[in-house]
Amino acid sequence: MMMTLLVACSHEDESLTSDTALEIKGLVASVDNGMSATRSVDKLSVDVGRTTFASTDRIVFTTIRRTHSPLTPFTYSDIQYAYDGKSWERVEGNLPEKIYWTDGTSAHTFIGYSLPTQGYHWIDNGNDTYAGELGFNKSELDFTSGNDALVKEDLLLYYSENTMAEPDGLSTKINLTHALSNVRVVVNIKNFAASSGAVDTQVGVSDMVLTNQPAKFTWGGDSKNLRVLNLNDASQTTKSVKLWCPEPDGEGDNQSKTFTFYGLTTPQDATFHAINGNDQSLGFSFTVTYPDPMNPQGAPLVKTYQGAFGQTVNFNSGVCTTLNISLNHRDEQMFMDVTYTDWNFVSTPDLGELRKKSTFMDINSAVTTHDMPTATIDDATWLYISGDAVKDIYGNDGTQEHPYRITSASQLLSFAKEVKGGMTFEDKYIRLDADITMQASTAKTSAEDADSKVSPVSWIGIGDAAHAFHGTLLGGDRYINRLCGSPLFLNLGTKAVVEQLHVTTIGSISGGGALAETNAGVIGGCKVIDDVETTGGALVGTNDGIVYACYHTGLSNGNRLIGQDHGNTIGCYQASDITSFDEALVKSLVATLNTSLTTWYASHPNLTEFTFVYSPASYPTVKRNQ
Repeated sequence: MMMTLLVACSHEDESLTSDTALEIKGLVASVDNGMSATRSVDKLSVDVGRTTFASTDRIVFTTIRRTHSPLTPFTYSDIQYAYDGKSWERVEGNLPEKIYWTDGTSAHTFIGYSLPTQGYHWIDNGNDTYAGELGFNKSELDFTSGNDALVKEDLLLYYSENTMAEPDGLSTKINLTHALSNVRVVVNIKNFAASSGAVDTQVGVSDMVLTNQPAKFTWGGDSKNLRVLNLNDASQTTKSVKLWCPEPDGEGDNQSKTFTFYGLTTPQDATFHAINGNDQSLGFSFTVTYPDPMNPQGAPLVKTYQGAFGQTVNFNSGVCTTLNISLNHRDEQMFMDVTYTDWNFVSTPDLGELRKKSTFMDINSAVTTHDMPTATIDDATWLYISGDAVKDIYGNDGTQEHPYRITSASQLLSFAKEVKGGMTFEDKYIRLDADITMQASTAKTSAEDADSKVSPVSWIGIGDAAHAFHGTLLGGDRYINRLCGSPLFLNLGTKAVVEQLHVTTIGSISGGGALAETNAGVIGGCKVIDDVETTGGALVGTNDGIVYACYHTGLSNGNRLIGQDHGNTIGCYQASDITSFDEALVKSLVATLNTSLTTWYASHPNLTEFTFVYSPASYPTVKRNQ
C-alpha cells in the first residue's frame, strides 16, 4: 500500500498549540574561517579577526521560523543569546516563555548577527535591514596595533534556510560567517637588491595603506550578504585602511624576503573609486627603508611607494583577497597580481592524502579497493586485506557484530567501486556513521556554471546491471545529501537490505529513483527529501522486491514514490509540495500507515520494524521500533 498526500490550505494552521512542539533549548555556535574541507590545517600562519567566541559575546536572531509553510505562532524575531564562556543563554530582546521548532525534523530559517563589541555602530532601520560603518567616528581605519584591532571590527552574520535540530531534537548548531573581507598584502623584494650581497637587501617595508575604501554598508532584507553603499551615495564615506604586519622584520632572507600585511575592508568590486572627481583603480602606498649604499653607516634611505591596481579587485564576504606586489628597485617598477583564498591563510597546501577525510565528494579521488596490492592498512581508503579477511580501516570485518563503517565521502566512493568490481557483500553488514554531503553548495545545479566554473559532482552509483549489491546497509538515520547523477544504488540484489537511509538530491537523477535504480531486495524506513528529477519514481525506479515504511516529501516526475512496481510496497506515502497542513488528515494517514505495517510485521517477523510518527504541522516521519 502506498498513499499520496495532497493537503490544501487550512485556517487550522494558526490554531496549533505550542504545547506539542519541540522547544529549542540548546545553541552551539562557531565561527566559519572558510578552511577548505580538503586542506590540511595543522597551523594557521596568522589568526585574523574573530576565530572563537569570547565571554559576553552576543548573537541576535532577527528571524527564526520554519522555512517551508512557516506558522505565525512559531515565528520569532529579536531573540538574543549571550555567551558566558561555556554556553549560550537567552537574554534581553524578545523573551517568549519558550522558543519552538514547530517540529524536530523540518528545515528552519535562522537569520542573525553577532557584533564584535557592544558599542559597534549598528543601526536597526526598522524594516529588517541594518546599517553599519567601519571605523565609526574615525577618519581612517588603523589595524597596525594588531589582531585585537581587527577583532573590534569583525562583524559576524548567520543566514541559513536549512538549519536543523540535532539528534536530540532540542538543540542546534550554527556557524557564523565573516561579513567583511579579509585583505592581505604580500610585498616581495626578490628583485629589489642589485645582488644578494648588496646592502639594500637589509630592507624594511612598513606603513601599508589602502586608499579610499568605502566604509558604510547595509545588511538584511532580501540579501544574505553585506552590501556596501554605492560610492555615488551622498552618505557614503571613504577611508584609508592602515594594515597590520605581524612580522615587521619580514619573513625569509636577503632577496627572498617578504612582508605580509592584514586588514579588513567592505565587500566590493574595487574597479574605480571616485577621487577628487577622477576615476582611479584601487590605490595603495607603503614605505621602504634601507641603508644608503653610499654611506651604509649613515641615516637609512626612506622612500614612499604608491601605486594602483589596473584590474578589478573583488573583495567578498568571508574571503581573503591577497594583493601580491613584487618590488623591483633597479628600474623602479612594481609588478602586481591578485589571488583569492580562505579567510585565514594556512601554511600547508591541499593534500591528496587527506581526501579520505573530506566532507565533499571528489569522483576523481584515487581511492583504493581491497584487491589492490597497495591497499594495506597504511594507505587503504576503506577496505584492505588482512590475512584471510577483508577489514575496514577501523578493524571491522563486516559481520553483524562488527559492520564495516563508512564515515566519509571518499569511503562511500570506494564502496561504489568495490561493488562495481564484483564484491557483492553477501552476508556482510555496512553501517553509515556520518552524514555524507556530495556537493559543496546547493546553488550549483547546472552541468556547467560559466560564472564560477563549479559543476555538480555526478555520482557514479553503487553497482551496475552486471554487479548487484547483496549485503545489508544500515543507514543509521543518516543522510546522503545533495545527490546528483546516478541513483545512489544502481542494482539492489535479491539479498540486499537497506534500512534507515535518507537522501536529498540536487539537479537531476539519471534513470529512476534517488535511492535505487532497481530493487530486488528489501528497503525499509528510508526517505527522500525535497524535489527529485528522475525518469522513474522518487525513491526507486523499478521495484521487484519489498519497500516498506518509506516516503518522499516534495515534487517528482508524476509524483510517484516508485516508477514501476512489480513487488510489494507496504505502509509508504508520497507527499507533493504541501503549502499547509490539515491536522486531521495527517493524523488519519499516520494511523492508516501504521495499521498496514503492523499487519505486515505479523507475517514477516524477520523484518526490522518501523513506525510512523505524527508531528504538528509537519510530514509524518518514521522511526525504528525499539
